[in-house]
Amino acid sequence: MLSKEQIGALWMVSASVAYGFMPIWTVLGQNSELTTDFILFFRFACASALLFLLSRFEKIPILLPKRKILEFLFLGGILYSVQSFAYLDSLRYIQTALSVMLYHIYPVIVTLVALMFFKEKIQLKTLLALVLCIIGLVVILQIPKDITLNHLGVTLSLIGALFYGLYVIFSQSITRNCHFLVASFYVCFFSSIAMFLSMLRAHETMPNLFEIPFIGIFALLALTIFSTLFAMVAYYLGMPKIGITKTAILGMIEPLVAVVLSIWILGDTLSALQYFGAFLIIFGSILLCIRR
Repeated sequence: MLSKEQIGALWMVSASVAYGFMPIWTVLGQNSELTTDFILFFRFACASALLFLLSRFEKIPILLPKRKILEFLFLGGILYSVQSFAYLDSLRYIQTALSVMLYHIYPVIVTLVALMFFKEKIQLKTLLALVLCIIGLVVILQIPKDITLNHLGVTLSLIGALFYGLYVIFSQSITRNCHFLVASFYVCFFSSIAMFLSMLRAHETMPNLFEIPFIGIFALLALTIFSTLFAMVAYYLGMPKIGITKTAILGMIEPLVAVVLSIWILGDTLSALQYFGAFLIIFGSILLCIRR
């Protein structure tokens, strides 16, 4: 019989795997000449619509008190939308490996904030898992020696890490006592509004969906249904059961999945040392699921 914490960890692993597919769908969309703003707008707008319909089907009240709606405006319209755009837009300026490495320092941010401000107890096992995951991440995401740093790209990636770390932290309290479908709906809804406003600011026009290549449409749908709808629901089912620190550390499975997919789909290669890094990430994540 699985414990509550182990069930939560399984949900979080599922969410991380689904999120790990996101770079693949994004690259396919960008290769179809879709902008980052539109990809994110389509992702969040469609996901929020599906979540609304699912909530209605399950007869779950969607309306929340004004204060709670404002909290979700902060969570989705600011934290989640900023981290999504900053992370993906950083890929325009710096190497993918560097961007991913910088972005995934957010567990360190979460752990430090949880320790200093939320007084969350950090077990030795948790710290060990954190160290193993970070070392594994550094190893598996080796940066080419001839890389040229672009300060804007580095800044965007770090902004993405900071805002996602804050999202992980604040989402635990804001979504407490709120049905996961409702929480996911409001995050996606306010994120879609933020990305639409970003498109207006950039004077972008909506592309004709009938002119988008099939692979682009497939990427948009996969990004929406699998890497957003399912991933967010799994995230909200798992996070309350394991806490913010373990949520952040299990999230480091995401770049591991992304690397494996890049090998399989994009034809990238992985060295023996990088396989060792992947092992450290897996071992560190499994360590969190083991009972005392």
